[in-house]
Amino acid sequence: MIRNKLYYPKSHIITNLHTDGKEWMFEDSTEFIGYYHKYVDGTILSGAVYSRTESKKLIPYIDSVKDPTNVIYDSLKSKSSFKAPYTVYTIPTESDFEAGKIIRYFLRRRNTSTYEDITEIDKDQYKLWKQSSGGIDRTLYNAITLEWKLTGPLNDIREGLNVTYGVSDTNKRMVELKDSEFLGLKNFLTDYIEYTIYSPYIDKEIKKLFVYLN
Repeated sequence: MIRNKLYYPKSHIITNLHTDGKEWMFEDSTEFIGYYHKYVDGTILSGAVYSRTESKKLIPYIDSVKDPTNVIYDSLKSKSSFKAPYTVYTIPTESDFEAGKIIRYFLRRRNTSTYEDITEIDKDQYKLWKQSSGGIDRTLYNAITLEWKLTGPLNDIREGLNVTYGVSDTNKRMVELKDSEFLGLKNFLTDYIEYTIYSPYIDKEIKKLFVYLN
């Protein structure tokens, strides 16, 4: 999988971009020229729009001959005791659906405040961030956790004084609550049924097991 998620809202994708070169290259260091598109999480792929069979990951172009500072940078990077964070897409397991929720993890550089700078990570990276040394640099990054509802009715159901909390409405409330301490999260997470039984990308057999019955 070259994309970090199975699904991205249109607002999280910029398509039909073009480069004449010296800007992007493939991971094998081959310079890229042509149309490409990019995602809010920082992923850059070849092709004006996404193609599962043809799009390939792009990385910033480096001219190893003309830029000797790359050697210095690589040397410094290799000496660093900290781990570099990366985006992770985690598909909920059947046991997660049985529990009805998952915990999601997000990270961002401390000197930034826009949703484009947010990265979704996994539990292992979150543990590295919490380490006092040798993990992900806490002086550079801030991180939060978010409880994400997977099962139940799609929206809240109110019957007199009783309320059955819905998947979409609950996740929206949680995102808005966390946005106060992680500014921009509500712009980063706009699909409140992502990963849930209402997502079109979750296995149909899982949906049959956990479909909500009124």
